[in-house]
Amino acid sequence: MRVSPARRVLSYLRPYAARYGAGFACLALATGLSLGIPWQVKEAIDDLRSGGHTLGFHSAVIVGLALLHGLARLGSRFTILGAGQWVEHDVRRDLYAHLETLPPAFYLTHRTGDLMSRATNDVQALRALAGFGAVMLVGTTFTFAGTLAAMWAIDPRLTLWALAPSPLLVLLARRFNHRVDVESLAVQEQLGTLSAKVQENLTGMSVVRAYTMEEREIDAFGRLNGEYLARSLRLARTQAAFSPMLGLISGLGGLIILWVGGTEVLEGRITLGSFVAFNGYLAYLAWPTLALGWTLANLKRGLAAMTRIAEILESPGHPAEPERTAAASEPLLHGPIEFKGLSFGYDGRGQALDDVSFTVPEGATVAVVGPTGSGKSTLGALVSRLYEPPAGTVFVGGRDVRTLSRERLRRSIGYVPQEAFLFSRSISDNVALGDEGAPEDRLRASAETAGLGPEIEGFPEGWATVVGERGLTLSGGQRQRVALARSLVPEPPILVLDDVFSAVDAGKEAEILRSLRAAVAGRTTLVMTHRLRVAQEADGIVVLDEGRVVEQGTHAALLASDGLYARLWRIQQIEQELASE
Repeated sequence: MRVSPARRVLSYLRPYAARYGAGFACLALATGLSLGIPWQVKEAIDDLRSGGHTLGFHSAVIVGLALLHGLARLGSRFTILGAGQWVEHDVRRDLYAHLETLPPAFYLTHRTGDLMSRATNDVQALRALAGFGAVMLVGTTFTFAGTLAAMWAIDPRLTLWALAPSPLLVLLARRFNHRVDVESLAVQEQLGTLSAKVQENLTGMSVVRAYTMEEREIDAFGRLNGEYLARSLRLARTQAAFSPMLGLISGLGGLIILWVGGTEVLEGRITLGSFVAFNGYLAYLAWPTLALGWTLANLKRGLAAMTRIAEILESPGHPAEPERTAAASEPLLHGPIEFKGLSFGYDGRGQALDDVSFTVPEGATVAVVGPTGSGKSTLGALVSRLYEPPAGTVFVGGRDVRTLSRERLRRSIGYVPQEAFLFSRSISDNVALGDEGAPEDRLRASAETAGLGPEIEGFPEGWATVVGERGLTLSGGQRQRVALARSLVPEPPILVLDDVFSAVDAGKEAEILRSLRAAVAGRTTLVMTHRLRVAQEADGIVVLDEGRVVEQGTHAALLASDGLYARLWRIQQIEQELASE
């Protein structure tokens, strides 16, 4: 069920109710102390007119009230602004935690830059609402209510005259509120678009330069930046126009009081001290009135930010786990990998697999080959439950993967995706990612198996070499081999390798295959590859074409059948001969 932005914000404020309560109490005390100052001025003026000599006393009281007011206001800011920082912390924590649970399909439809904008700019707007926005909202409310009560105590009739322009103020605030709501959301959305553009260009900077797209991309950014400026200026103009109009309405009330109140003083219905105090309170009303525009804008901007954040928080994550996860205490899975009548399609992209059935026996190696786009990579993603397969179609160790906890399943599988992603950390950290407590000799053995050992030793800082963002300081082949070594370190009983040799030259491929034969011995291994020399070493081969299994068998048997596999083999043999000339 969708929760309103206001209720969601309140749910984050609730754990800090005690802090907010203390802060609001300090604001109430500060308001009461500040309202006591005009009253003391009233008493001092009336006392002077009656010939009294207590001006020093009244002055001391006013100074004392001002000092206590400052301390109370300081206390309110410490408590409320501190609570706002904690609210920001909690929202950022929940947002990040939820992003970690979202399936890959979510990231295919949401740009990284926009998500970053929501995680930074929108969270900061929410902090402004939960912190200083709360101070302003509650402080101005207390000031407005307390000031009206003090004015009513002096003269109810004058108070009604002072409130005469209020209906106009309410109408103006309602119209302003709607416009700021729409324009704030437009600004936040455009900022997300702008951030996405920056992130995309920084990530693809090598492509931009290779195709001399700099000027084009600068122009595109300029257009997006110009639209952001236009939306921001539109919002600023709305906010800027509201405050002068509020000031005009407030000034109109002051003119009315000056005329009506001055007449009452002359006619003796109120004292001069009461009239001066009343005008002092009327001046107090000017601040809440002028601050109303900023407060409403802050409120709307914060709620608009919460709306954008809630779109992520309300996005469905992975389905609930059917089996309680007991972390490291659960035994690893052993056994075959089975596909039974598997049909699967990505949203908006048609069918990727159609009635696929085959088995990878326990301890055996099966290679899946086929033309580009035949559905090979989808098999690896479904086995690891990066995407959820239909129930009763994918089995590991004799159990439907959907009945297994993801943690146990993924601890049992060493999965190497086609795109080798590395973190901007050292080579050692990247290789040890799956088992950070692994001994150094196991890291080195895994790197040797992946054909990476001598190259690591040749780096200036060896294993401590930082690979840069996304591992871009390494070659494509080196990134793939680091990812392969990473999958071997935890010593999983099942390996799922997706085209891990695509960026490796033929010589290095043969070297790695020799090392890998010993590493996969006894492990259930599913290899997706377009390099048929790799498939040649497998115990069995499955050939996919347009998502369907068209052939199965050994290398020799498939060559003898002269089907798709044999044609692909002949093509690759010709390509190798041409490359070697």
